[in-house]
Amino acid sequence: MDNAYLKKTWQKARDASARQDFRAALALLQKIKKSIPVDADVQFALAEAHAGMGRLPDAIRECRAGIERVPSAPEGWIHLGRLCLATADGYQALEAFNRAIEIQPQSIHALVGRAEAHALLEDFAAAEADFQKALINSPDHAEITIGLARIQDASGDIDRAEDTLRKACESAPNEVSLWLTLGFALRGWDRIEEARAVCQQARVMHPESDELIAQGADLAYETRDLDEAIALYRQLLEGNPDNPMIQNDLAQALASIGRTDEAEEIFRMLTGKFPFFTKPWLNIALSKRFEERDPDIKAMLALEKKPQLSQDQGIHLQFALGKAFDDAGKADKAFRFYKKANQQHRKHLDFSIEETRDQITRLIAAFDKDMFSRLREAGSSSRKPLFVLGMPRSGTTLLEQVLCAHSAIATAGELRALAQEARRLATNAQAPWPDCLASTKTEDISEAARRYLTALEAKNDNESKIIDKMPQNFLHAGFAASLFPEAVIVHCRRDPVDTCLSIYFQMFPRGMDFAYDLKELGEYFKCYAGLMAHWKALLGDQLIEVHYENLVSDPSTTLKPLLSALDLPWEDALLSHQDHVGRVDTLSLYQVRQPLHKRSTERWRRYENQLGELIGALD
Repeated sequence: MDNAYLKKTWQKARDASARQDFRAALALLQKIKKSIPVDADVQFALAEAHAGMGRLPDAIRECRAGIERVPSAPEGWIHLGRLCLATADGYQALEAFNRAIEIQPQSIHALVGRAEAHALLEDFAAAEADFQKALINSPDHAEITIGLARIQDASGDIDRAEDTLRKACESAPNEVSLWLTLGFALRGWDRIEEARAVCQQARVMHPESDELIAQGADLAYETRDLDEAIALYRQLLEGNPDNPMIQNDLAQALASIGRTDEAEEIFRMLTGKFPFFTKPWLNIALSKRFEERDPDIKAMLALEKKPQLSQDQGIHLQFALGKAFDDAGKADKAFRFYKKANQQHRKHLDFSIEETRDQITRLIAAFDKDMFSRLREAGSSSRKPLFVLGMPRSGTTLLEQVLCAHSAIATAGELRALAQEARRLATNAQAPWPDCLASTKTEDISEAARRYLTALEAKNDNESKIIDKMPQNFLHAGFAASLFPEAVIVHCRRDPVDTCLSIYFQMFPRGMDFAYDLKELGEYFKCYAGLMAHWKALLGDQLIEVHYENLVSDPSTTLKPLLSALDLPWEDALLSHQDHVGRVDTLSLYQVRQPLHKRSTERWRRYENQLGELIGALD
């Protein structure tokens, strides 16, 4: 570019891209293109600007045009490969990275890119080989090590993935990203206490790392160490006082321990200071009951109409408006907002009902009477565990808090230890769950029961019964009964349509991908119901059913048989559980602090005209 004006415009465009103002960069680059339409650098820069604005087809077109000018430059092919990865086109990405490697065989960026393309195509062996080649050329590159571990994890080789990350942390302890990745990996493998230990170890070496403090706070929150979580969120805010996400997380932790006034003050501060950060509106909505003329409804409606509000920002607001209009008795308006929120959120999820059906079929086949009898012989005689399970929104949290009003009952919350032990058996047997049970030895079952009991008692060892209230343990009820043949397992049941509607009306933190489409939700419920029928036939009286509708309408009649099964006397405190509510970290944290009521029974009838897909799937 010899022209001084073009050079100046080019520099402005590059500066705009550097500060991620891609709209300005695009306008400047298009001016340059009119003067020099065949410059490869300009076309690559245009590709970058289009990509930054989410216009991937335009970015790929400009990138290919640039490559035509300089086909021997590996950077162009690498750029094209990255763009193809962004569009999930693994084959085109692979071709682009192959061309780059032909030109520059030792290119780290090309090898890593090709590894990611192989991974996208689920050729994990080829992906690992490319990551290993890249590591030979750059052995201290943390991101390559992380990529390698992720491939090993994706291929099902968790042990090697963990070994890769732990060795990397030992050899490069100053690389915070390695510690973070190991912590996140352990969390993903349901080994949350180990994840927390790793994070604490890393924070000793890197006490100023905001990322490690944030991870520590989140892990403390998940393990119900809410005082620690609050302390760490406050520590984060010292260096990031205007970070709305941290403020919101702090407020949620405060709400979980009953400091709701402090929480609401923060939520309302956030709605004023960061109007397009919409999570606080949902938290406010969940904490109150609305009347039709509530000023909060007016404020949320005005915000929802603003053109600056992105679709993703709108999701939390639409769930909040759905809750508001549901409270106000405006079912049509409520459902319109709930449907809009669910449809938008569902776009981001990858859920297959066929995978769920296959999972349930394999569980039923594996846990037959012969297998169940063999496993139970090696189980623990402890009666301390009290499993409370069922579908989400079926009353598990309510029953947990009611029972915790009893002087001999405590809770460990939503413990992940049962799923963790199932995963451990599968890993040791080198076979998927539950197929691994065929080769599981009796001593493995005894050891799994011992480890589970240790994890349970670490939460609270002062009471005679400790609740494990993980709803998704309905998938593991047979396993729980195998480990603890003398323990009581409580299945919380609720009207199927009410259960599914309540699920549909919630935005879950994660892991409930079946929840955002009415047809899929109904089909998932049928899978769950089929599995629970199998467990009931197999477990008999060890599995006690508690119906939500009976619990809220006649609690004493409902609870007395359960207490009898637990060998515990009746205590009147069970009828005023709201005076004894402890720490709650689920979506029910506001509801369980209220006296027992029947407002949520047969709620679905107000929405009957909109629930055809759900009811059809349930039939």
